[in-house]
Amino acid sequence: MIDTVKNLLLASIGAAVLTKDKAMSFMEQSVAQGKLSAEEAEKLADEVVAESKRQAKAWGDKASEAADNAVSALNLAKREELAALEKRVAQLEAEVKDLKGGGEKG
Repeated sequence: MIDTVKNLLLASIGAAVLTKDKAMSFMEQSVAQGKLSAEEAEKLADEVVAESKRQAKAWGDKASEAADNAVSALNLAKREELAALEKRVAQLEAEVKDLKGGGEKG
């Protein structure tokens, strides 16, 4: 499952890079042909980069959510839950030790 999510994310990033390269090529051609000024092309490039970042974050959030859902579906304990259980077991072991020690003395 994690490999599938990883491959999907990598493919999405690859598509985003390809799209950015095509967009930059288009803008360069538009400036050369006089369809866009250099300032307009720079502004458009900034917008493309900002949108790419937004989409990358959205894809990352979706991948993270999918991973969380996969872990939840497996019904695995979380780190916090394991740490709480370890603490509780240590407390119980200490109590048992005290009770055994108290029983032996008296």
